[in-house]
Amino acid sequence: MKSGAPQRLGLVGRGRAARTLEPRLARAGLAPTWWWSRGDAADAASLPGVDLVLLAVPDAAIADAARALAARPSAPSETWLHLAGSQPAALARVDATRPQAAGLFHPLAALPGAGAAADLLVGATCGLAGDRGAVDAGRSLAAALGMRPLTLDAATQPLYHAAGVTMAGHLTALASQALTMLAAAGMAPDDARRALLGLARGALANLEASPPEDAITGPITRGDVATIREHLARLDALDAHLAATYRRLGLTALELSRPRLPAATAASLEALLRP
Repeated sequence: MKSGAPQRLGLVGRGRAARTLEPRLARAGLAPTWWWSRGDAADAASLPGVDLVLLAVPDAAIADAARALAARPSAPSETWLHLAGSQPAALARVDATRPQAAGLFHPLAALPGAGAAADLLVGATCGLAGDRGAVDAGRSLAAALGMRPLTLDAATQPLYHAAGVTMAGHLTALASQALTMLAAAGMAPDDARRALLGLARGALANLEASPPEDAITGPITRGDVATIREHLARLDALDAHLAATYRRLGLTALELSRPRLPAATAASLEALLRP
């Protein structure tokens, strides 16, 4: 266990986030002293005191879980962190004394559950906010898990969370649309998924090495107007929703590529892509 990490830890929740965290906490020498959810037979009031509680529950359940834990005599001496990146750090606080420190510990990672790769959190960013003691506890926990702590500003936290949703959840939604296109082209689902995952890995590798304006590839950055026209004709005939996504993201790709394109070519592409 890393120096400064909590000696005793409680974990609340049985969902995807809790199931992802529990084995990784154990591997870091931080196996939870108790793991509890509202559906368990044990009452929250019977849970022993710990140094740190992780509230790995849905956003709407955080306040109720905190109130249940607040009945314990140890609550005023504990630090509680919730994991909801879109919610204020103070949501983990019941009143002025319970808990001692309240905050946010938000893994900026796709959390698929217990079966994911062991190194899923290693190197991932972790957003921290709240009372000073809570941020310090979150930083120590992040270090124990091999994560990169990032202290968040409450005023801009919603944009931080929106960026995470765009990169993870929306990326998956985008992949689903690309799979729909390949299905319409007659490709078997497993073959389509393998093909797109290989392509996505290459794109992410480019993005890791270079900023977006240098990493972007494809017909827009080459100024290939004829190819874009053909794509849109096929997509308009297939599904208006797919065509709308292609146009919207195509406009972003055009802005990234515009400095290297002749003005007339950029204008032709923009005319095609504008709804």
